[in-house]
Amino acid sequence: MKRMVDWGSVSFLGGGHSGGICPPKPVKFWEMGFASRLVLPGLAFLLVGSLLGGCAEDLPPVPEATPTNVMVAHYQSPDDFELGVIDIDGERLDREWGSEFTPERPFTHVRLSREQGGGDAGPPRYVSMKAVYTDFHIYMLVQWSDALPDVLDDVFVYVGPSLGSPIVTCAEIGGQTVCDSLFREAPQDSLLLRNWWYQGGDDDKLAIVFEMEEASGVNGLFADVGCLAACHNPSGSFDDLQEGRLDVWYWFAGRTNPIRDLFDLYDDPDDPLQGIPGWLDDMYLDAGAGLIPDEGIAPYEPNFVAGSGLPRFIYRQDDDPHHDSPDPNCTNDFNEACRSNNGVGMNYIWRNDPEMTVSSLSAEDVFNETIMPDMRMWEPGDIVAGYLLTYPRGSRGDIRGKGNYDEDAGTWTLEIARPLTTEFELQDVNFDPEAGIEYHFAVSVFDAATHDHLGSEPVVLVFGPKGD
Repeated sequence: MKRMVDWGSVSFLGGGHSGGICPPKPVKFWEMGFASRLVLPGLAFLLVGSLLGGCAEDLPPVPEATPTNVMVAHYQSPDDFELGVIDIDGERLDREWGSEFTPERPFTHVRLSREQGGGDAGPPRYVSMKAVYTDFHIYMLVQWSDALPDVLDDVFVYVGPSLGSPIVTCAEIGGQTVCDSLFREAPQDSLLLRNWWYQGGDDDKLAIVFEMEEASGVNGLFADVGCLAACHNPSGSFDDLQEGRLDVWYWFAGRTNPIRDLFDLYDDPDDPLQGIPGWLDDMYLDAGAGLIPDEGIAPYEPNFVAGSGLPRFIYRQDDDPHHDSPDPNCTNDFNEACRSNNGVGMNYIWRNDPEMTVSSLSAEDVFNETIMPDMRMWEPGDIVAGYLLTYPRGSRGDIRGKGNYDEDAGTWTLEIARPLTTEFELQDVNFDPEAGIEYHFAVSVFDAATHDHLGSEPVVLVFGPKGD
């Protein structure tokens, strides 16, 4: 889709990249089904693929005089939900979330700023949100502006020589230049050479933080100052909380979003009721203890040892139990015909079982097997994912979600679903729609950053009545 972004002004959902400076026009480096920017010393790789998004109505305008800091979750009865089933696919549809013809279901515009604990809040930016709930789940829609999608984090880029080209050596003999060539052959040219790799890049992120116990920081109560109570400090980390507990829902464009799984294991994989979404990582922030992952297995783990400068693993077809098989009866975890990398993009490394025994990167790995359908020897610019992806388990996998980037609007659309209650009461906020409780939360947006972010004022979630 053609990117249409007003780089020099703040859009209705935010300002995209700060500073009002027009970034370079993306250049298609190769088609890989993802999009990201990665700047190497002396060389800029602008990696752009096709991510499709879409919506049927124009997004609502920026709030004018009155901030909209109360979000009402509207009830969907089983019959109503059947008519407007929310596909967790990152695409906002009128039948799912309403339109200009349903003014009773408006957007809530959450104001963001770069206050970082004090100073000028900067130009207003907004995240636009909606919420609905059923008898069992809460669903949230989140949309925000971003000039470019960043979906690679700590990625390895091969910057060594083309292993498919011969080594050419030349010498001056009798006043003439004489050259000879030697075909490359491992381990003579090994991917284990650290200076043949560059590691860098950061993915887009969004965090939604709910108050579980009355929380406060040096800047005041979470219910009064929102992100300023928990994470707006010079380092941008979650270490300011002095009292209480917060439930942190963390979406990573490069680490939780690419994963795919049926929303309901009983769904027909050829026609899933609510799509095949990924996840949000689930953590909690405890005063004194800091940010703690929920119990269970994370949806990602590093594909590197810190400081090594080398990937631990690369994709190999022999390591992939779901590599395309000629067996017509071969099925993957979704009862589909076997698909390479379990259907996750080939620029990622999938592990059904994170404890699976797989050989580490070795001198024998001279072929890049992600180039389908034919593998070839490594070329400069080839990449290896910085993280392994897997299914989260336990409380770490409570929250389903999928984000999609719309290049025309320069906007991320994220759809989220979570059970109203979980069995992990000390780690998760539990919602009781009929209790009349106000649930305080805040939102943070990270644009290809880990610490630097935009944080919100406090927002209140309330549940609308179920009606007759």
